[in-house]
Amino acid sequence: MKVQAMASALRVTLTLREARALQQLATAGAEALNFMVPDQTDELTAMLDIGIHDLATKQAEARLRRKAKTERPQFRPMINADIDGFTICAELGDWIDISRVPDYYVWAEVTPEREGGQHEIRRNAWRILVLNPDRNGPLHLASGCTQTERKDEVGTLARKLVADMIGERIAA
Repeated sequence: MKVQAMASALRVTLTLREARALQQLATAGAEALNFMVPDQTDELTAMLDIGIHDLATKQAEARLRRKAKTERPQFRPMINADIDGFTICAELGDWIDISRVPDYYVWAEVTPEREGGQHEIRRNAWRILVLNPDRNGPLHLASGCTQTERKDEVGTLARKLVADMIGERIAA
C-alpha cells in the first residue's frame, strides 16, 4: 500500500488483496454499528466495489495476454494436392456462402457478423480452392465447399472443380 499526502486529500494505492480487506473492514464496521455510520461510508464501499471489479478485470486481461503470447497458434487441418497441374488447397472449418448470386458460391469464414444473414452455412466442412499456376493472374480460379468433414469428398469435389474449369477453357 502506498499513501501520498496531497494538499486537501490522501491518495492511496492498494493492491487487489488490500482493497478487498479494506472493503471487508468497512462493511464489518458498518454492520457492527448497526449501519449508524456517516453517509460517506456507503459511497466509500461502493467505490471500493467498482475499483476492485475494475482491477480484477484488468489483471485477468493481462493474464490472458501473457498466456496468449506463450501459446502456439492453432492451425486448421489442411490438405494440399495437385490435380492436372493445378494446386488444390483445402481447409477444414466453418464456412458461409457470402455470394449474392443464387448459383454462384463464395465461401468465407463464419464470423458473428456474417452469421445473422440469410446465407448457407456449412459447419466442419472443407473449403477447396483451385490455385492459379500463373503468378500474373488471380490467386485462385475456382472454389467449393464439401457437405461434410469426410476427406474423400475433398478429392471428388476438387476433381469436379478442375474438370469444370478445364471444360470452360476449352469451350472458350
